[in-house]
Amino acid sequence: MKNNIIYALLVGMAFSACSKIDDYREQYQGTKEISYPGVLDSVKVFSGNKRAMVYGLFTSDPKIVKYQVFWNGKQNMVEKTVVRTTGVDTVRLIIDNLAEGGINFEVRTFDNKGNISVPVNVAGAIYGDNYATGIINRAFNPTTTLYNATSKILTIDWLSVDPTAIFTTVEYMATTGEKKKIKVTEPDATLTRITDYKTGTDLVYNTAYLPQKKAIDTFYVAKKDIFKR
Repeated sequence: MKNNIIYALLVGMAFSACSKIDDYREQYQGTKEISYPGVLDSVKVFSGNKRAMVYGLFTSDPKIVKYQVFWNGKQNMVEKTVVRTTGVDTVRLIIDNLAEGGINFEVRTFDNKGNISVPVNVAGAIYGDNYATGIINRAFNPTTTLYNATSKILTIDWLSVDPTAIFTTVEYMATTGEKKKIKVTEPDATLTRITDYKTGTDLVYNTAYLPQKKAIDTFYVAKKDIFKR
């Protein structure tokens, strides 16, 4: 008997709660059933220089007609229309003029009836002046970077470099009087041999960095370094 009373009370409480929820829905949403459009799938942020690319896929819901991307606590927003095809559609949205540091984006989609999707949130990083002033040109060992007068080969003995450095360019004067440029693309490469270097002339080198593997911008050390052999 006692268990029956408790059960009856629980049912009554549940019914009362449902009634309050129904009252709330009718007050603010009416009796119309809510429909949520499909979301942007596989959303990613690709970092850049004071900008970013928001990437995602539309894989379902052909009724989607536009999407909005918010950031900075929803103080900033961009809206783009969508023309769906019969297949998978890709979003590659570049957002400029962003502050350096961490950033959070919120993406919502809309269908042709004005229904709005649940939010999709994604975080990323923005790079800028602070990052650019912190990168340096790849260094070399001055005691083992030598010109061999017999073989007429200049050997540059590189030191290790940060793995985000993607290449170093070396500009030099060739024995023919022509200005040439080579690119050292392997971060773990230790030796670069130049067979037509004109001794006593300047070698100018500059290193490029990609702060993240799929970043959309390459950063170059602002000041080129010079040496000669």
